[in-house]
Amino acid sequence: MAEAVSRFRPGSQQRGEDTRRRILETALELFATDGFEGASTRTLAERAGVNLPAIQYYFGSKEGLYRAVVEHITQQLEDRLVPVSTHIHTTLTQGQPSPRQLISMLCDLLDTLISLMIDENVPDRERRQKFFARIEVEPNPATDVLLESIMQHVMAPCTELIGRLTNRAADDEQVLLRAMTIIGQAKIFCSWGTNRVLCADAISESQVRAIQTLIREQIHAIFRGMRHA
Repeated sequence: MAEAVSRFRPGSQQRGEDTRRRILETALELFATDGFEGASTRTLAERAGVNLPAIQYYFGSKEGLYRAVVEHITQQLEDRLVPVSTHIHTTLTQGQPSPRQLISMLCDLLDTLISLMIDENVPDRERRQKFFARIEVEPNPATDVLLESIMQHVMAPCTELIGRLTNRAADDEQVLLRAMTIIGQAKIFCSWGTNRVLCADAISESQVRAIQTLIREQIHAIFRGMRHA
């Protein structure tokens, strides 16, 4: 009997993980389209193919589910961003990289950001894009952990690199403004207008590469112009 119970548990655990994942994915879509207030747990349960108590069992409440969605998105972003930001931090800490190396690392960071925003091959890209658009107009305290992660793994390394390139402190106002301007070049592609402007239902891999190349060219031009000035 004990052996039967032991054999049963892995399958039960797997079904539980699948159910939790299905609720999370459905919640990401619903919160992105309807917002936190507009999303109904009853509708969510129906679309996820679970009974209503399952949401309480796995997440405690609607608020708990929303926090879990934010944590899920944060983890997805960090899986891609942390290796890049860690490399930048380590390189800056251990030595004095050349301007060429600094610009290259800045371009790598923006490449990763662009990929997360518009590359169709990145998991949950479209739903995450809609979710970001939603929290722009409906901020929620639960998203603080997500915004802090972006500040840590995008804004912070960006300002460190620009600070080195301009011989200014990372928290200098001019550095912060330049960082926001450079990141804004990537952020604009997060909007749904990208597909409309390009007259495409989906952004192709070649278009992603083209956007990354153009932003790299602009970054090089910015700092080349500063050196000439």
